Amino acid sequence: MSPLQSPERPAPATTVADTLTRVVELLADDAPAEAVTAAVAGLRSPAAASAAADALAVRDLLDLRRRREREGAALYATARDLTSLRSSDEVLRAIVERARRLLGSDSAYIALVDAATGDAYMRVTSGTRTEGIRAVRQRPGYGVGGFVIQTGQALATPDYLVDERIRHDPLVAAAVGADGIVSIAGVPMKTGTTVIGALFAANRVRRHFDQAEIALLSSLAAHASVVIENARLYERTQTVTAELREAGARLAAQRHALERAAFAHEQLMPLALERTDVSELVRAVRRVLGGSATLLAADGTVLAGCHEEPGADDRETHEVEIRVGEESLGRLRLVRPGPLSPADERTLERAAQTAALLLVMGRQTALVARELRAELLADLLADRAPNWAVLQRRAARSGIADFDRPHTVVVAGGPAAGERPAGVPEPDHPLLGMAVDIAERHGGLAGTHGDTVVLVLPGLEADDAARLVVHELTTASGQPVTAGAAGPGATARVVRGLHRSAARCQRLLLALGREGQGASLSELGMLGTVLETADTQQVRGLLDRTLGPLTEYDRATGSTLLATVESYFSAGQSPPATARALGIHVNTVYQRLERITAVLGGTRWREPDGAVEMQLALALNRQMGEPLG
Repeated sequence: MSPLQSPERPAPATTVADTLTRVVELLADDAPAEAVTAAVAGLRSPAAASAAADALAVRDLLDLRRRREREGAALYATARDLTSLRSSDEVLRAIVERARRLLGSDSAYIALVDAATGDAYMRVTSGTRTEGIRAVRQRPGYGVGGFVIQTGQALATPDYLVDERIRHDPLVAAAVGADGIVSIAGVPMKTGTTVIGALFAANRVRRHFDQAEIALLSSLAAHASVVIENARLYERTQTVTAELREAGARLAAQRHALERAAFAHEQLMPLALERTDVSELVRAVRRVLGGSATLLAADGTVLAGCHEEPGADDRETHEVEIRVGEESLGRLRLVRPGPLSPADERTLERAAQTAALLLVMGRQTALVARELRAELLADLLADRAPNWAVLQRRAARSGIADFDRPHTVVVAGGPAAGERPAGVPEPDHPLLGMAVDIAERHGGLAGTHGDTVVLVLPGLEADDAARLVVHELTTASGQPVTAGAAGPGATARVVRGLHRSAARCQRLLLALGREGQGASLSELGMLGTVLETADTQQVRGLLDRTLGPLTEYDRATGSTLLATVESYFSAGQSPPATARALGIHVNTVYQRLERITAVLGGTRWREPDGAVEMQLALALNRQMGEPLG
């Protein structure tokens, strides 16, 4: 049939073929569905329409395959992130970025459950515009997040603000509106059966999220749950590790403290058992704790010290009081850089206890030694002579005296000597304690005998010992002390005899009015022998009888008769020699001698007996510092 006979001829085959070829090319080039639809729009036959429909179906399958590939790649990348060393926040941020990209949403975010309140709070966001939405806290049961977390089920809404299924919190609704969010899809994040949070995708236009999108979001939420759980487990592991490390450090510190305590125990305990000197204790404290150690008495006196070279300026001072009951015996001081550890503090306290024990034992030992010295001295000076061999053995065995060495005896007393109230025992003599201190420093003995204190001191001359005792006892007591001394001499028998001489010298000094002075019999010359039994009244009577008239005459007339008498006897009773000694004419001397005879009422003072008496009086006057001149 010719073309003129058929006005409605079908399209040439080449036209359909070309169209289908074009469709295949578009599918191969991954052209959009709109291009494929436009290409087949001109086909009218049923076969062509079916081919076009198949082409569009193929296009949809290709789109689905590509979307699945993108989703698979995203899930694979997310799974790879889980095994990386990236921080949990970085992985969560990557998850919300992928959710936003894969779903084509305007924003995405993760909210976690606050274990304390049950509220959902924003952890990571992407694409949000306002700070309000990033700071949202959603109560359980409110909003999309509250619903998802409370029920454990996904929820999607095309229009959040008008969806009646949702309980709206005004503050959250305001934040959602401020950010421009309209549609939201949320899926739970679970660890086992426990919901720990939710993953959201949101758009600023109405949108219906399909099941494929919800499934994809759920897959990403599962990965996010793993991240959170891993982070929790890692944090717990870190906490447990830190606790174990801390426990190990504490155990090491305790072990170190025990080792130091054991070392301190080894250093300190033998000191108490062996009753060692406190200086050894101080050295032990320095060995154990380092630094500089000092033991101070209660009055601040340094009893022992062990010091290191000056070091850094950051050294600190640590002190522990040494106490026995309510009594303070002193302080143990340690100076070293830095603070003390609790173990070192206990060591210092233990050292202070050891110091207290040593000081108490030392005090008791000193008291026993004092009692032994006092008993030995009392037996030595008793009215009845002791057994000398026994006394000598006692002194040697106790080590408190060695009478084979020369000793000097000093007898001392204060102004109240001879006037102690009745009933006051001899050991309570006010000078005894001070005398004992002097004796102990010199390795001697001290005690009381009658109304005086007696010191037996080795290695001192009598004159030096007398002045030493007077100076120290007067200074310590604040009262004038008079002391007589005799010696030195060896053996106990000789020392007993020296005591009598020292006592006689002390009485003579008081008789001469030399209170507060110290001397030996050798210093007093012949007076010590002549006036052995004289007392103060007898000496005063002699002076008043012999020199008193001359002293009164000189005081009344301004003459020098007493000095003339002194020169006359010093010149061997020779007037010319007296004149030369005084630098005057001999006739003047004769005139003065006549005046002296007149004042004394006769010439007896120039006769043998009277002359001896006059010379004794002059000697006494000189010993007394010329109190009548």
